[in-house]
Amino acid sequence: MMKPILLITNKCDVHADFVAIELRKMGSDIIRMNTEDIFANSNFFLEKSELQEPWKVKFNFQDSSQTFTDESFDTVWYRKPERVEIENLIIEDHAKFFIQEEYDYFLRSFYTLYANKKWVNPFWSLRHSNQKLPNLELATKLGLKVPKTIVTNNSDKAKEFGEKCSWSLLVKTFHFSGFVVNQTEAWHCFAKRINKEEFEEFAETIIFAPTFLQEYIEKSIELRVTIIGDEVFTAAIHSQEIEKTKSDWRAIDTYQIKHTVYDLPENIANKLLAFNRHYSLVFSTFDLILTPDGEYYFLECNPNGQWYWIEELTKLPMAKAMAKFLLGINSNSWG
Repeated sequence: MMKPILLITNKCDVHADFVAIELRKMGSDIIRMNTEDIFANSNFFLEKSELQEPWKVKFNFQDSSQTFTDESFDTVWYRKPERVEIENLIIEDHAKFFIQEEYDYFLRSFYTLYANKKWVNPFWSLRHSNQKLPNLELATKLGLKVPKTIVTNNSDKAKEFGEKCSWSLLVKTFHFSGFVVNQTEAWHCFAKRINKEEFEEFAETIIFAPTFLQEYIEKSIELRVTIIGDEVFTAAIHSQEIEKTKSDWRAIDTYQIKHTVYDLPENIANKLLAFNRHYSLVFSTFDLILTPDGEYYFLECNPNGQWYWIEELTKLPMAKAMAKFLLGINSNSWG
């Protein structure tokens, strides 16, 4: 039997659930580390007794009775880890802060011990590649079209930009996606198309935070491209058929939007593969626009994006492709 894959994620990760099914079909399995549960659900040690010997490592997870050492795995799938949750028996905020900070730094150090393993993706590559502004610059250098963009806390500069774009603008956040108010109320931040009048309504608040504005690009369809190794899977998201999703397809339940398999031109696919190679990524998701004139625009890369809903709606076999890639089957794109 092949060695299992060390999976670093959270307990609600359905992507991992379905890939695990495919791995078992292929004679392998996963060792699952749900990082939010490490405080309450694990005991471990990392020991270095002799200077010339490697670290001895052992983890035991109480809920699954899984145990692993440094020799248990050759491949790490860094999926969607979450911050360690501290049980209610610790009530002092300063103590919780201390414990969480220690776990944060411990886990980063633990991951780095295994830099010589095969990673999907290397967590150190994720930080470099998950940056909007350098990514737009790289996309341009690779020959991809990108929207005109400004980031500013100066309302006058923002107004000048709006005039350059004939007041057809898109406002979006750098990172923040929303917040929970209470058990029954939550707010989400979606990209929004705005005109001059709408701009004037919030212009005086631009001073409070970096404001991300782009020219609005008319869409025929939106494209979600998922790259696993050297395989490129593309789905068309027919967002323009629903009023609420014309600016941002995330604004409603994505299962309500028509999705179809799309044949991405080879020259565009090759540029996205080059993007991955630049950052030493072996997996990523991209958001693109196809305009009514047939032009492709790069919007952003999410180097650790979600994709399983695409498989459910289009039947693109991405879970199987991911399992094969993790096992090194039919792939030569490891860094």
